[in-house]
Amino acid sequence: MKASNRQHYIAAGGLALLVALAAVIGSVDSITSFRVCFGVLLFTICVVQLKVAADLYKHRNNLLLQLFQLDSLSLFVAAGAIASIASFLFAFSEYDATCALRQPIILTSITFMGNLLIGRAWRIGSIISSTAAFVASSDKIDAVGMARLNVMNVLSTLSQLGRYVGSSGREKIGSNSGIRRTLTFADSTFVVMVLLIPQLVLQIINFSVPSVKMGSVEILEDEGHYTCESRAGPYVLVVGIVLAAIPFGISLLINIESKGIPDKFRELDDIVASMTSSFWMLLATLPTVGMIGQTQPNARAYLLAASVLSFVLPLSYNIAQTRLQNVTMSTGLARGNANSKQGSSIQRQTKRTSSSSSRDGKVKDDPQILQAAEETAIMGKMFDTMGSTSKAVAMNRDILTLFKVEGDDFSWEAGFTLPEIHSLGPKSLEVVVKTLLGSSKLWRSFLYMNSDNEEAKRRGIKCCTDALDIFDRAPAKTQVSDRSVIFPVYSLMSNIAKTMAYEYVPPNTNNMSREEFEKTLSENFVKETHYQQYHQCRALALQADVMRRQGKYEDALSVIDEMKSIYNPHLHSRVLMKEYITDHCVEIIAASTFWLHHFGRNDEALRLCDQVVDTMLPEIEAIELVTKSTILTPICRTLAKQRQSGAAKKALELYRTHVSDPATLAGGKAHPALGKRMPFLIILKCYSSGDEAYDDLSTDVAYMLNRNDPVWLETTCLAFLDAAWSTMCAQACMCLAKITGCNSQLQDKSSALIKEGLKFLEVSAKTLKKEDGTIGNSMMAHSNYSQILSELENLSSPV
Repeated sequence: MKASNRQHYIAAGGLALLVALAAVIGSVDSITSFRVCFGVLLFTICVVQLKVAADLYKHRNNLLLQLFQLDSLSLFVAAGAIASIASFLFAFSEYDATCALRQPIILTSITFMGNLLIGRAWRIGSIISSTAAFVASSDKIDAVGMARLNVMNVLSTLSQLGRYVGSSGREKIGSNSGIRRTLTFADSTFVVMVLLIPQLVLQIINFSVPSVKMGSVEILEDEGHYTCESRAGPYVLVVGIVLAAIPFGISLLINIESKGIPDKFRELDDIVASMTSSFWMLLATLPTVGMIGQTQPNARAYLLAASVLSFVLPLSYNIAQTRLQNVTMSTGLARGNANSKQGSSIQRQTKRTSSSSSRDGKVKDDPQILQAAEETAIMGKMFDTMGSTSKAVAMNRDILTLFKVEGDDFSWEAGFTLPEIHSLGPKSLEVVVKTLLGSSKLWRSFLYMNSDNEEAKRRGIKCCTDALDIFDRAPAKTQVSDRSVIFPVYSLMSNIAKTMAYEYVPPNTNNMSREEFEKTLSENFVKETHYQQYHQCRALALQADVMRRQGKYEDALSVIDEMKSIYNPHLHSRVLMKEYITDHCVEIIAASTFWLHHFGRNDEALRLCDQVVDTMLPEIEAIELVTKSTILTPICRTLAKQRQSGAAKKALELYRTHVSDPATLAGGKAHPALGKRMPFLIILKCYSSGDEAYDDLSTDVAYMLNRNDPVWLETTCLAFLDAAWSTMCAQACMCLAKITGCNSQLQDKSSALIKEGLKFLEVSAKTLKKEDGTIGNSMMAHSNYSQILSELENLSSPV
């Protein structure tokens, strides 16, 4: 139901309640009878609100609902319940205690509700919005956006202050920032309570200071009518109302549309609808209170209570109750709780078969399933942004379960059956392929955290191969308007194939060899991308890379020439970066410079180096340091191989300018791989110095003799740079050994460096050779290894 419709229904219901209660008041003469009726009504309303709060709290750990912060929503409704039941105090104007209590309780509860709206919007906005949104310059956002940004930053500062105080100074202010910041329920609660302090202080003064405290005053002695008054007049009440209204204004501001936050997590429309309903109700109640004055205490008490309820109830309904209902319905939670697995299976299968095909034989999609998948996908993406990878994986599994015809939960091992693949409509096929692609990336995230996680490795690969297999077999693929949905899967599968253990054969490959699988993968990618220029360039880059890994360098160079005839750096580079994270085209062109040099085509290699540096490198944004490092490493190796100090100095300057110095400035924010750039930088320093001592030589020697590199660097370097990491470290040791051997002050380090270099090469031998001693990986990397081994053995031999 739309917010505008809800607003009309709530307003109509409120007015109906107003009429009904007016009839009750008109028919009841006794004050006691009125209070009983009035109390029963308010108690019923309070119980209903508490029931909603309990339901919200019960579902607080459900993954599909967690990002709605149900714990905060539960408090929100409970605060509304307190304000509702406190309205009963309006019926007891003859007691000083009730007069003194009603204003602090009601205004503090309403202020707390507004602060909770602020805390929830700030928390989800801070977690999900990109870091760039918090550092955006004023010329990129309007005045309202700037005001929102300032408020969000103030709230973030309050949260950091709370963490600092809570940790007794151990956690520094500003340490919990960035796109994957961790903001807990306690953080938002601290912000809420800090914002509540002005109202709390005011109401404590209002309750405890005699000169401003509300008290009971008899106005008609013969009639026994009383009213509540304060010696300070209405000023404290007005200030309290203003303080209660401010949080709702702020919540409207920070709930405006902002980049990165889906609409379903913004409550602007709900708050506006509630405020509009409240306005119409207050328009009916408050003037009536003024007209009847103090002569009708029952009517006055009722109308004042109705004014409070008109504010509290729409908020509780629009923001809490409706949200819970909508989410549970759209995600299928209600179905999961109400139906058995068999029942839900029948329901899913009935819906699927009833809408699976049309008269022309084309497979159709089920809109309800697609809607549920979209809702769940939003949750999954947000969990991923927050760094909750396991929860994001669970969301993706729930999405895939929606497309199971047989009624079973989706299994990462079993995947989809052939009938299930045939039942997928075109949109469903896209959703399944995208979800499997995203799942593969998530499983690989587990692998990055623990390289020994075999389950993550296996499932990450299988998700990719399943996506390719499903897209190939699904009849609906002929109905897919944009086939580029499958292109990122080819690209990711290629990257996975680079780093797979040599003996590993991917699943779903019909027992073909790994070499044949990769060859077929690249050929299919090229076929799929015909007539789509920049995708075709990426596919050709993949094909060339596969040929390179299989030692077919001449064939790879021919494919690169074909790709260069299509590839335009100015038009394609940034599009490729956006679509595929990095520009594989310029990376493979840069890699080919070292191949050309290796095969004796040195002049051609140098011309290509200049072309890459002059026309392609400028298209890569300055912050893309990993891409720049991948591009410049083979170019700098080619220049360093010229054995001319001028070329080596140019290589060192290029690497320092575009990679090393920016990575140093980035510090801990740089990619982990860039933290291990020193061995290659040392090689360039040694070549550019002409094997002479340079300024920080002793520092570099100490660095190479005290290394402890992660295992993944070995295979990653081999996959992307065509050189084993251990070989590169051995080369750095060799270069330093040559210099220190001629330096009387560091001569004792030379033998230690040679020994360390030979240890590195033992690792290289295990990486590059199979058990039978044959070359198991890159021929180019093995050639480099052999050369370094020969030079180190010569250095270690006695003269």
